[in-house]
Amino acid sequence: MTLWTVTANHLSDGSVAYLRADRAWTQDLQHAWVGATEADAAPLLAWARGQEHLICDPYLLEVSRDAGRVVPLSARERIRAEGPEATLARLGYERRPELQRKVG
Repeated sequence: MTLWTVTANHLSDGSVAYLRADRAWTQDLQHAWVGATEADAAPLLAWARGQEHLICDPYLLEVSRDAGRVVPLSARERIRAEGPEATLARLGYERRPELQRKVG
């Protein structure tokens, strides 16, 4: 079943942004507001377009629920939500040590 949420990118650093039910922005898709129909999401999208001093190019995103988790339906959006490394691992590719990001 297709569900809907609103997504954009933060102007400050280009990172992904998802609209929460309280009209705050989050980088975690699991905390995003999710509606049953595109019509449910339309008023929130209209509101988000008025927030373009914080975010850019908001749009509706098709998602579904899988074992209680919100999952984007397209590969592009899965990469935005989880990062390319998570997608590559799921496809069976091993991480190359020289491409791993150093943390800390």
